[in-house]
Amino acid sequence: MTHKIINAISSRNVPCWGNRKKYIAVHYLGVVGQAHDLASDGCGAHYYIYWDGTIYQRCSLDAVPWAVGTAGYYTQKHPEARNSNTISIEMCCKCDGNAASAEDKRWYFTKETQEACAWLVAKLRHDLGIPSANVLRHYDIVNKTCPAPYVHNNGYKTSWTWTTFKQRAEEYFNAGQKLELKAGMKVKLTQDIAIRDSISTKFQQAGYVKYTQLSASAKKKCRRLSGNKAKLKKGNVVKVKKATTAWNGSIWIQIKSGWLPVVVKGKQRVKAV
Repeated sequence: MTHKIINAISSRNVPCWGNRKKYIAVHYLGVVGQAHDLASDGCGAHYYIYWDGTIYQRCSLDAVPWAVGTAGYYTQKHPEARNSNTISIEMCCKCDGNAASAEDKRWYFTKETQEACAWLVAKLRHDLGIPSANVLRHYDIVNKTCPAPYVHNNGYKTSWTWTTFKQRAEEYFNAGQKLELKAGMKVKLTQDIAIRDSISTKFQQAGYVKYTQLSASAKKKCRRLSGNKAKLKKGNVVKVKKATTAWNGSIWIQIKSGWLPVVVKGKQRVKAV
């Protein structure tokens, strides 16, 4: 599954620049609602994720919003993570209890918000070279109950625990995000894959390329299945003409003889060569 990032980047209210991008901090908005702006005093985050999983990027990654500091009130816990080297993500949240108190244990995230955040964390890790150990809760940096659902860790309603969130982010990291498929690159099949004539949609499964329609050289690389279907054998190297993501998050590549689903349910079926 991939998510679209909406560009809401602006320099307005950014208090400082020169982020060194060593850590990722996960926050909750702290109020029931949805927003994606920096406060006039520079407090806020680089990204905001709404209840439906929509991601807004509010700041350039070079920006240093006030997000994980002590504010002269909290106690510093982490030895290195600071505003100046941390990319922050705010998750919009809901609360069935006292929304004026972070200590209320009925704060929660929607599944959509968490999935989008896990995906974004994986993307940022790949783009910026950030290790899993440097993905933190705000609470891990200073003694603030943020993000409340992952500090209480009680799995209220649709909220995951922090451990589950980290595991999901790791799954995204190890899946399609890891292999950046681009036109012109070559990949090797790590398992047999049936060649399809198009990309499957939500409403229709793609058909299969017929073995008897392949060229003589292509036939040597395939097995003939029942129904005259062609299945490309493991170990073959193919050139990517086009890469695209289907409705269900699977990743497909177009090759000379048709289409191949190469990342399905998070599992890669090819590797770069």
